[in-house]
Amino acid sequence: MMAALDNPYAWDRKKFKIPLGRARRMDPQQRLALTLTDELLERYGSGSAALRGSDVATIVGVSSTDYRALSTAGLVANMLVDGSIGQVSDDVSQLVSAAQRSSVHHVSGHTMSGVLSNMVAASVQAVWDFQGPAFSLDAACASSLVAISQACDLLELRRVSTCIAGGVYVALTPEAHVGFSAIGALSKSGVCSPYTKAADGFVLGEGGALVLLKRLDDALRDNDPIFGVLQARGLSNDGSGPGVMAPTKRGQIRAVKQALDGIGRSTLEADIVEGHGTGTVVGDTTELQTLNELVDPAGGSKIPLGSAKAVIGHTMAASAAFSLVKAVLCIAHDCVVPQPESEAELHGELTGSRLYIPKGIQDANASAPRIERVAINSFGFGGTNGHLIVDSPERTLHA
Repeated sequence: MMAALDNPYAWDRKKFKIPLGRARRMDPQQRLALTLTDELLERYGSGSAALRGSDVATIVGVSSTDYRALSTAGLVANMLVDGSIGQVSDDVSQLVSAAQRSSVHHVSGHTMSGVLSNMVAASVQAVWDFQGPAFSLDAACASSLVAISQACDLLELRRVSTCIAGGVYVALTPEAHVGFSAIGALSKSGVCSPYTKAADGFVLGEGGALVLLKRLDDALRDNDPIFGVLQARGLSNDGSGPGVMAPTKRGQIRAVKQALDGIGRSTLEADIVEGHGTGTVVGDTTELQTLNELVDPAGGSKIPLGSAKAVIGHTMAASAAFSLVKAVLCIAHDCVVPQPESEAELHGELTGSRLYIPKGIQDANASAPRIERVAINSFGFGGTNGHLIVDSPERTLHA
């Protein structure tokens, strides 16, 4: 099972004035980043014209190299068949030859600019003549949160005036399915059920999300539409643990505490927690233990907990950006989004916890206060942990 894009190759190259030869060899993740940036600037409104040619930075989380593998499949196939990468059987030779014949395109002068991950961000600069730094980064599932944090760093240091940040993910080969199945991370039931006893892994999703970030004073000066204020962020790594891909409570707590330090708090208080929530047994358990340790059990009302992965699948490098978009929409519409309906029992760590899983719109918003603060978790394979605290503009401006 997969929450896939209908056609990851579909886009309007003429709108971006991309030559046909180059367009044919562009990673769909590049195409997606250009389309999302175009939509983002349209939503930004008339102010977007002033951004062209200015010091805008673009930072994009990218973890999939599937298109590169497809584009160079012919070269690798030749090396396998002629023995350059070791001897292969006749059966394998026939399979490899078939793969060679069906490879995406022969290598051309446009291949490298089409397959390199850094070009996902660089292509945005080229189309809009943005002159700030542009780079792609890979922190696995935490990639887009790290990208957003890096964007905030550039803004705070006043290296740039504006940042576009987020992540994209497109799966074009079976590699992710086979690999994550081998480690037991994919759902055998085909349903992602975070924070429940039915959770048996995640479902892969595809897509991307980008946000436009500015310093608050500049946004107010320019009369920009403001949908949320990033108050604080934290980053950490699990370091040494039971396994290089196994999450640890110690590392996650460090990231959340770092963010809490940024707002002068020692405990986590939010109107909503948007969790990482992959639906894996070890992942959900570790995250819930982390949150329960940081949420004051004697605090106020219960806190709704959710994960966008239950609806759109796990979009890997893009997942945290989707979480941020969901958080901002919750603030804008003053609404808690429930998890999909399920008869499954809740995870044992939720027993006696202030955290709860809302079921249905009525349950989600029955006694909800005004949504003024959302906390966001994002944890990546390899141990990189991230946490964001996002406030409503009203909470910030009227504090």
